[in-house]
Parts: sequence; structure tokens; C-alpha cells
Amino acid sequence: MAEEKKAYEEWMELYTCDDLYWKVPTRYMDRSRVGGQEKKMEKFDRLYPGCVDDIFEGLPSYYCVLCVSKNDSREAIEKAYERKKNCSVYPEEVIERAYEMLSDKEKRSAYDEIIRLFHKILMAFTASEKREIMEDHDDWLRREKKSATMGYIMENRDAWLYLFSRGAPTFYKILGVDRAKLKNGEEVKCKKKNVDPRLAEEICRIQNNPQLRFEYDFMLDELSRILDTNPVVDEPLQGLRGHGASQRRKKAFLEGKDAAYLMVLKYYDYLEKYEKIKSKHQEWEEYTSDRNKTFYDVLNLDVASIPPDRREAETVIRNAYKNKKRTEEVNFAYSVLKNSRLREDYDWLLKHGKWLSKMHELNIEEADEMQINEVMEIADAVVMDVKTGGKG
Repeated sequence: MAEEKKAYEEWMELYTCDDLYWKVPTRYMDRSRVGGQEKKMEKFDRLYPGCVDDIFEGLPSYYCVLCVSKNDSREAIEKAYERKKNCSVYPEEVIERAYEMLSDKEKRSAYDEIIRLFHKILMAFTASEKREIMEDHDDWLRREKKSATMGYIMENRDAWLYLFSRGAPTFYKILGVDRAKLKNGEEVKCKKKNVDPRLAEEICRIQNNPQLRFEYDFMLDELSRILDTNPVVDEPLQGLRGHGASQRRKKAFLEGKDAAYLMVLKYYDYLEKYEKIKSKHQEWEEYTSDRNKTFYDVLNLDVASIPPDRREAETVIRNAYKNKKRTEEVNFAYSVLKNSRLREDYDWLLKHGKWLSKMHELNIEEADEMQINEVMEIADAVVMDVKTGGKG
């Protein structure tokens, strides 16, 4: 399985699932025979407001809402709840109720009984009533799958979102390809002349990966549908904050600027990470911009001597710290390097900060092709060197 498809499916397993505990019985039972179950259900409705309404309105079971099973621990349920709060079409109050009912052993038992009673009472529904509730249920599942897919794209394809939201030409337009005429599985080739071959190669690489093409087409279709439905307000695209959504489609962004477009495709994620780290750790400036003095220098450490194992690295750093006089600078350097997460961000800045600072300073719409190519040449060399461990 391709790496991209595997990553997508792992994400989807966390956010979507089949509803194993919700079913509509085919058997019919006269209404008079479910009176006892209806009375019990009324009692649950008073004890747990909203829970009964949710299930009778076609919402998936709370297990499906959170993508958990009956055997999952409270810890697993809490993690699922935190995920779904940030990426789901289910109303906030439904997610809250799902967490409340499933995270408590007694309430979970009560909810299981609600599901059992629901299946019994549903036997007394007419065929058209059953069909209506099934359609509502299936619609929730379809919408949740779309939401999860869009969530994955927003988490992992920032460059695409940035280009789309700013009104840049689509991949298909750049290549001169009519998407509607493409056959399933057909290889995408550049049909336009005078397109930077590096850009054409990068876009074709994306388009000829089945998973990436699916994601790109999904993004185009979903965001275009939202814009067509409500083209003047930003609310439908509130998830694109930071991608320039407010400026979408006002002008042809980067049209004819192939080098700039390529730079966005290849290095937008690097730039985002750079901005995030720099903003969060402004106090590191002196120890990243001036390479003559890093935190490693402060502790008299050779960065190449730091073991890859986290605990071994901490031991080496701790021993170096023990031998130093406790100055404010020494304490500061140690506080960063002893923390594996901070050290990872710091090391990343040391490796990429120089070229990223130059790229960050560029006005992408005004910089000429020579300026962009100069920075990309440096970036390509550094990134390749990091990937190959200096053996590229």
C-alpha cells in the first residue's frame, strides 16, 4: 500500500466507522406489543435528556459518533472525544452527550439499554418510517466521511489549500488538462508549452499518485461547491484561516509565475513550521540567527555527538550541564536542550533556518524568478542533505 493511502486510511479509521450497534429490524410488530418498551424509554428520556431523541432522529449510535467500541477504555473514549471535538459534522451537544454517556460505566450501561429498546420499538414503525430514519442515519455517516476527508486534507495539504484559497490556477489549468475528459487511472501529462518543467514534473507526480489525485479532486469539488453555494461570505471556509481565504478568487494568484508556484508546492509546509517555531520561541533568536553561538556551544557540546536515543541524549546533555557554571545563559541552554521536543524544534531551526529566513522575506508575488530560484536551489540542497544524512 502506498504511503499516502496508508496515512489517509489510518486517519479515517480514527474519525469514521461503521455503526455496528445501530440497525433497523425488518420484522414488524404491532404497536400494542411495544408499550412496555416505550414506557421504559420515556423514563430514560427523563433521566438522560437528548439521548433518546438523538437515536430516533437517525443519528448514529454514540459509539459510532466517537468511533469507539463497547470494549474501549475510558482513556480511549476520552481521546476519541478530543479528536471529534475538532473534526466532525455532529453537533457539539451530541458529541458532549456521547462522551458523557460512554465515559461513565453506569451511564454506558443505560445507553446500551436505550439502544436495545430502540431496536424493539422500531419494529412497530411502518416501512416508510423505517426508511426515513435509515436515510437520515446514512446521510449522517456520508457527511461525517466527507468531513473527515476534508479534515485530513486541511491537516496535511496546506500548500494546496493556500493556492486554492488565494485563487491560483488549478493543477489542471497549469498542465492544460481537461479534468472532465480524464479516464479513471489515465496518466496525467503536461499539454501546455512554456510551463516550467520542474513545476510540470511536480504536479504530474501528485496527479499520477491515485491517492493524492483523489485528495486534490475532493478538495476542488468540496471547496468549489461551498463557494458556489455562498460565494460572498468567509464563514463556510473558516477552516482556511491562515491560507488567505479572504482574498480568494479576486485575482489570478501566481498565474504565469511558475517558480513561485513551485516554491509554494514544495516548501509551504516548511515555511509554516518555521513561522510557528519562531513565533513560539522568540527568545531563541540570538541562538539561531547567529550560528557562531548555539545552545550547544554554550554547553560545550558537539551537536554531532548527541546520541539519537532520547534517554542517552538527555544523559550526555545533563553531564555537560553539570560541568558548567550556573549562569543564566547556561541554564537557558540546558532548559531547551534537555527537553526532547524543544530540542527537536531547535535542531530543525539550526538545519533549515538560514534558507527559510531568506524564503520568508521574499514577496512571492513581486520577487523575480531569479530570486526565487536562488533560494530554492539552497533549499533543495539543504533538504536533500538532511534526508540523506549528508550523503546526497
